Amino acid sequence: MSHLVTLNIEAGVATVTFNRPDKLNALSYESFVQLARIIKQLKKEKSLRLVIIDANGSDFCTGLDVKNISRSPTKMLKLLFKWLPGNANLAQRVTIGWQEIKAPVICKIHGRCFGGGMQIALGADFRLASRDAQFAIMESRWGLTPDMAGSVMLQGLMPYDQALKLTHMAEPISADTAQEVNLVTQVCDDLDHECEQLKAALLAQSPDALAANKRTYQKRMLANRRQLLAAETFNQIRILRGKNVKRAISNRLKGETKPFDNSANW
Repeated sequence: MSHLVTLNIEAGVATVTFNRPDKLNALSYESFVQLARIIKQLKKEKSLRLVIIDANGSDFCTGLDVKNISRSPTKMLKLLFKWLPGNANLAQRVTIGWQEIKAPVICKIHGRCFGGGMQIALGADFRLASRDAQFAIMESRWGLTPDMAGSVMLQGLMPYDQALKLTHMAEPISADTAQEVNLVTQVCDDLDHECEQLKAALLAQSPDALAANKRTYQKRMLANRRQLLAAETFNQIRILRGKNVKRAISNRLKGETKPFDNSANW
């Protein structure tokens, strides 16, 4: 369990790697804990120049390991718990936490980048995607709403209607489509080569200037961060108390289709 997410730091460059390829890098509760610890460590690294988020296996991350987390209500509570509404809980820290690191953060995406994996990628400063990558915010399929701070980043990246469509439909889109709606920075024929090119370009710049640039542009991106973090958690808790989420999870796990309650629990 100690190697679900790995960290390697060399010459000021940190590589954070999802390392659960047998589960398509789905996020277990333990994955969240390890990611949060790594982010906390990187925030303290004074000589850090660059962070790269990568993944072993065929897919970057296929989202939440629903079976792992749904078996334990305690795990769900630990993911959502926060002392103050505007604070980030564990689920949100693994996305918004990358923005609290002064150094630039590059996310290398290949294969499927779904649900929680998509939201974690949104926390990076740059998202480089392989030509075959696919993207989706999948929470709606489980009767849930995204609650990992992705909304904070989406507000600065995408138009309202495109963000809402992506979230409502929960359908995968191609890397090219993701670039068209500004979900990714660049689509790459050679992901490793393009990442090395960007890495070299960033390392050639003053780390002070890069940190200042990041802080400046965050003023707009993170302007109403606390309100959005509070809204995400409030909405998710409200949904979890209703009947439709139980139907949706049961449908997905059993491969069945049952009607939803038409009266929203709102």
